[in-house]
Amino acid sequence: MSDELEIVHERDNWGFGSGLRVVRLEEFEEPYGMTGDERLAYRRRFVTLFVDGTATRRGGLGRVSRAVNAMGEVFALKTLLVPERAENEAEDAFAARSERARKAFRKEYEVQRSLSGFKGFPRLYGFAQVDGVPAIVMEWVDGITLAQVRRELSVDEAGRVAPLDAARLGRDLFGLLTRLDLVGEGFVHRDISPSNIMLRTAHLSAAEQAAEGAFDLCLIDFGSTVSLDPEQDPRLTGTYATVSRATVAYAPPEMLTDDIPRVAQMRKSSSVDVYAAASVLFELVGGALPFDVEEGGEVSPYRVKMDEKPAALVTAHAPGADMAALLPCEPDAAVAIAHVMQELGTDLDPADACRALAHVDEQLADLLRVCLQAEQGKRPTAQAMCESLTAFCLNYGENIARSVRGDCLLPCTAGSSWMASMSPYAVNRVVHTVGRAVAWGLLLCVTGSTAVLLDGMKATLDVGPLHWSGELFAPVVALALLAPAVCGYVARAFARRRGQGGAMQGSVALWACSLVLLPAFAGLSVRGMSETYGVVFALLATASAGWLPLVLDYAMVVVPALMMELRRMSSFGSSDASGAAPDPTSLEGASVQTGVFLEPAETACDTEESPDVVDTVQ
Repeated sequence: MSDELEIVHERDNWGFGSGLRVVRLEEFEEPYGMTGDERLAYRRRFVTLFVDGTATRRGGLGRVSRAVNAMGEVFALKTLLVPERAENEAEDAFAARSERARKAFRKEYEVQRSLSGFKGFPRLYGFAQVDGVPAIVMEWVDGITLAQVRRELSVDEAGRVAPLDAARLGRDLFGLLTRLDLVGEGFVHRDISPSNIMLRTAHLSAAEQAAEGAFDLCLIDFGSTVSLDPEQDPRLTGTYATVSRATVAYAPPEMLTDDIPRVAQMRKSSSVDVYAAASVLFELVGGALPFDVEEGGEVSPYRVKMDEKPAALVTAHAPGADMAALLPCEPDAAVAIAHVMQELGTDLDPADACRALAHVDEQLADLLRVCLQAEQGKRPTAQAMCESLTAFCLNYGENIARSVRGDCLLPCTAGSSWMASMSPYAVNRVVHTVGRAVAWGLLLCVTGSTAVLLDGMKATLDVGPLHWSGELFAPVVALALLAPAVCGYVARAFARRRGQGGAMQGSVALWACSLVLLPAFAGLSVRGMSETYGVVFALLATASAGWLPLVLDYAMVVVPALMMELRRMSSFGSSDASGAAPDPTSLEGASVQTGVFLEPAETACDTEESPDVVDTVQ
């Protein structure tokens, strides 16, 4: 290629190997509106990139490579995998297939642009061409995939993760899915799988995050994502079906066949992601997938998932588990068992401890079983799962104690009252809907009543050099009162077409129009009215009513995410609900006397970091 040169120097200070190539980006477009010097400075960062061919992986529709610019900033460069022409393929058919791939790649960029900046999604830097091939410049995610996380955090030879760690991973994963619903009309990822879920490890390792009880997950690869916008072309799924497809092992039945009614509409349901995320969580905690599916087998994966029930979830606490090996890897469970032993004043047999833990694990199994329903309507929402898994984690220690004592377990609900059990998103949507209704009602009421009241009345306008006298007409008055709101919504629509949120632009346009009209309303003298304050008040009231929906639309994006983060932060205050916990490091000596632990044994969580755990990218 003319714009690619082989570089053979060592660049250890950038974290690269010895083989680099220079890539020049053409027709670069930034994801957000910029002007003048700001745009030029921004584009200079991406004109030339040094790409490491040794740090490359396949990512959906393209190939992702690690790249750095002249200032040492590290990025991920994703280039479209251009289809190759098959033997005996007609030129028109090949051209059409290539065009579909390019459109799908562009659609992936547009989706990422909507999500960029949200916690849990890679930051986007721009779209360009590399030797005529479309390319996306985005954040390089330093971390490991969830498949590698499973290997690092496994507590037994079957590769199973401790149920509490898996539940916390699931809670944070479903939390990411709820954020997909916050942008515009919402999105469905449609390819949730361990390879498309990253754990950022730049600051804390997987084990350290597990110890803290919170995971910094990042959802990647949006080649199969579709918008929930009801006005979007319903043929979208069919158009890109040949270039984007879900991972069979984790996908719901509706993603595995084209021969059912309304399949395109079903694939635009967020329950697609709920099913796939539950499959991922099932594999984490059970060490195996819920369905034994094989592409090209005698029975299609679609029929398997439609006709068969998911396998029973067998956690690390299955009968016969080696508690001496497990409990050192599960400090929360060890603390809870130590508490209940102190409370009862007796030793606890390892088999009894295993049965108590397995009983609590059944709650997690029940949650996943509901998500794996073949019918979409029977699956819970992502937010409901996030709330339930949060409750499971909060109640874990107390439920272990209850299980040992033979008491009923605390349910996986977010709260006892109906308001406490509602998700932040549900509350926010209620406020959003009611607020918009009140705002539009106030806008129409004030506009209509003012227009009717002033219709046919004699008035004089005296503003600087402008003088006018005559009768007022209701349509003209109504249009003048509605002008600020109209300007605001036009500005917001224009900003959204440029990939921006639009709330700020709409607000500025609305109040700017109001300030322009304010002198005219203040200078209007109506015969029979001693003061003009009523007319000015009507203008301000309609402008405020028109502004309220803009504020509510913005709050729909910001407030739910903030509420969820605050709730997550408050959920990590203690490892169990039974008061002050003993020091886990002192349990081993005490346990030898009680028989909970046998003798020290090397466990899966004591092994060194696997050499194949490396930085991966989107």
